[in-house]
Amino acid sequence: MESLLARIMAFVLGLIALAGVGLAAKSAFDTSKSSDVTNGIATIITNARSQFIQSNIGYTNFKTANSASLITAGLFPSSWVVGATVTDPWGNAVAMAPDANVTRGVVTIGGGGSQKKEQCVKVATSIRDYVTLKIGASTFDQTNVPDANTAGAVCTDTSTLIITFQ
Repeated sequence: MESLLARIMAFVLGLIALAGVGLAAKSAFDTSKSSDVTNGIATIITNARSQFIQSNIGYTNFKTANSASLITAGLFPSSWVVGATVTDPWGNAVAMAPDANVTRGVVTIGGGGSQKKEQCVKVATSIRDYVTLKIGASTFDQTNVPDANTAGAVCTDTSTLIITFQ
């Protein structure tokens, strides 16, 4: 009887250990996606600046309709390119546009419900070097950078992040 109880306890403890490993792996995967998004945005901003800022027409051609040409120009991380479309690591189509004065680029990611609130917060608090970051109805800038509290208050599982850069 004691042998049976010991086996049952060992089995239960093994299941608990497996659950812990699974949760740790899931957390690492979520963190990895957040890092992929943050690094991808930095890559897009850097590449767009180098390829558009010297142009006499500014960011006029930085738009979703020109995705195929922008992909060919190497503007996006290769992991974000699916055929002729640009897709963020959460699986959402990425939208690009110039601002009204064509002096800034605008990138829109997220919004499809495939990211988690925690991932939105990590991205919002990690990206840098933007003019504005809009999440929902809240707009952040370099004088009002989101921290965990402010990002946590505005991020949801369906948040769209709109990054404007120059």
